[in-house]
Amino acid sequence: MQMADMIDERLVAFDLDAKNKEDAIQKVCRMMYDAGKVTDYEAYMTGVKNREKEFETGMGNGIAIPHCKNDCVKDAAFSLIKLKEPIEWGSLDGEPVDYVIMLAAPNSSDNVHLSMLSKLAVSLMDDDFRDSLKDATDVDQIINIFQSRKEE
Repeated sequence: MQMADMIDERLVAFDLDAKNKEDAIQKVCRMMYDAGKVTDYEAYMTGVKNREKEFETGMGNGIAIPHCKNDCVKDAAFSLIKLKEPIEWGSLDGEPVDYVIMLAAPNSSDNVHLSMLSKLAVSLMDDDFRDSLKDATDVDQIINIFQSRKEE
């Protein structure tokens, strides 16, 4: 499945108000739960936080990709969240994060989260893709950005 086909407007937000990393994680996990992608908010949030303790997911260039593979995930999904204000995330480049792409993957043997992570990582290395994504102001723009990106 192409990433553009997985975009769910319930998981896209512009100007999300988050005080810090913990607050951002809680709010985006709630979005996943409210959208029906996960069946247990607490279990999913705990999984994301535990993963974050292993290795912080601030990837640099103002982007964090927290993720979790968990039995409570019904459908593979990802969020696209532009934060109202940048927050500290322990990023590789030491810069704050202003964009959060959270992945949710079912605990299945197909490791769909690895495929999602790989596709996102490759796309986000492209300056034009990354800048366009961060500058987008509506869901249709985001879908077009993903559709214009040729996935391997």
